[in-house]
Amino acid sequence: MVQNAIVKKIVREGVAEVSLLRQMECGLHCDGACAGCSAKPPQEILALASNGINARPGDFVEVEPSGGRNISASVAVFLLPCVGLGLGYALGLYALHLGELASMVTALFGLAAGFVPAFLMNRAITRSSAPEFAILKQLR
Repeated sequence: MVQNAIVKKIVREGVAEVSLLRQMECGLHCDGACAGCSAKPPQEILALASNGINARPGDFVEVEPSGGRNISASVAVFLLPCVGLGLGYALGLYALHLGELASMVTALFGLAAGFVPAFLMNRAITRSSAPEFAILKQLR
């Protein structure tokens, strides 16, 4: 999904910090002249972007999310906890021959175990300084 952003600063060679603009009805074509504009977001959303076009601070650019880790993050966050829940229940009911209530407790342990990879992946992505976006072109 292509978004508009403003280059805030150059972090290092080939990487810039951008302020992402939410998609608004007016497209923010008013250049900020509307003092009472309710469309402007209340806080900035900052992200790193690879700067292949050599954009400078203050440039209005078009950015696109970098591919690669989006699918793996989705699998870790959504699929692994569900698999852990199902495996925990099946382990309690069929392998350990526990009752329904005790199998639900083992299912909760499986759910918690499924969240561990998601938590670790979130920490790795947060600590990573790899650009999350790529600057496609300068708009103005």
